Amino acid sequence: MYKCLLLIVASLFLLAGCGGGGGDSSPTAAGSVQQTQKAWVRAHLDDVYLWYDEIIDVPAANYASAPAYFDALLVKSRDRFSFSMPLADAVSELQEGLETGYGVRWGWAAPGRLFAYYVDPNSPAAASITRGMEVTAVNGQAPASLTAASLSNALFPDQPGVSLNLTMRPPGTSSTQTSGLTSATFSGTTVSQPLLLTLPGGGQAGYLLFNQHLFTSEQGLIDAFSFFKQQGVGELVLDLRYNSGGYLRIAGELASMIGGAAVQGGVFERLIFNGRHPEKTNDPNKTYRFSALDSTGAPLPLLGLTRVFVLTGQQTCSASESIINGLLPYLQVVRIGSITCGKPYGFLQTNFDQQAYFDIQFEGVNANGTDDFKSGFAPTCQVSDDLNFPLGDMREARLDAALYYISNNSCPPAPAVALPKAATSKAVPASGEVQLLGQKPGLKLLR
Repeated sequence: MYKCLLLIVASLFLLAGCGGGGGDSSPTAAGSVQQTQKAWVRAHLDDVYLWYDEIIDVPAANYASAPAYFDALLVKSRDRFSFSMPLADAVSELQEGLETGYGVRWGWAAPGRLFAYYVDPNSPAAASITRGMEVTAVNGQAPASLTAASLSNALFPDQPGVSLNLTMRPPGTSSTQTSGLTSATFSGTTVSQPLLLTLPGGGQAGYLLFNQHLFTSEQGLIDAFSFFKQQGVGELVLDLRYNSGGYLRIAGELASMIGGAAVQGGVFERLIFNGRHPEKTNDPNKTYRFSALDSTGAPLPLLGLTRVFVLTGQQTCSASESIINGLLPYLQVVRIGSITCGKPYGFLQTNFDQQAYFDIQFEGVNANGTDDFKSGFAPTCQVSDDLNFPLGDMREARLDAALYYISNNSCPPAPAVALPKAATSKAVPASGEVQLLGQKPGLKLLR
């Protein structure tokens, strides 16, 4: 399944040993294991969950599994992020950076119109699908005729080797083409090739598409910023429109490279835990500071910018929002796009009996003690996502708006962004944002 995790994922690997192999497999034994797992879930949430005192108790016996019971106990009026997943999947995705599926982020951009928004260059779809293609049939059926569950099962398989037939229409054409895909496990591209863009009035700006804060992203980010520093880049456009988050340490390193020497040692994000654990809130090690060093102790390439341009969308979440919030007390952060997801919270991954639980355990604030984005960061310049051009193309509406702002110190006149259209059909105006399919809640992981 194509998975995307957001904000700060605090990864605490507490692997408690229960339910090993070779034991009694009788119904009674299985029931005992379930009781043990559910009891652990209840005790765990009562101890560390940020909203532990607002949990409404429900009978554990009403739920078939510990993950289902976990989900039932969450305070849904506050929490749309907590979840659980098999431990093996968490290790594969979060530590190894592996994804299973076709490698496409799909989204409804208008009623009944399903588009490819992003295609991972390492994925099975890279050879035949590009951004802006419209799906007209999924295994022979119109996308709008399928239930949400059927569409999700077709587009986001959990296993490699699953076949999918898509009929698609490239932008600007009336003809369609059929693509046969087979799902695979591949290494996701979290950091794209950095680009150097020539500004209309002269000068250069750096552009970087960054899709997830994983430990495997660290070297790619360092390489990109080393390139920008060598080129003397004084303006940076950081594309986080599809970055749902990940590890806070990676967000801190990225923000440190942007801010440079002027921010070193300052507070990037301070973590606030629930009332049962004031010792964690007061622990200096739970305050992330800007640093000039990477995880190995080697110097980071520091740009020392006085402003940064961030391309945002509804999938800009968690650790990505931490970059914005953490830099705001120190420099100008110009946001181009649409409102972000609104997640100033994070997790400590806790493992029990081969299941990884990601429950909200802390809230993160910046050096000013603020996290005023529970409803998302509003954009400085509202600009629709533009499927007519590849990401990184200077004609793409959000990047074009950022470059305009760099040259004019103001937002451009509202651009008229239309969806890609068939040559024989009328364009449908973009609403400004879509909800991509198959997205997980944003992660903000600690480690």
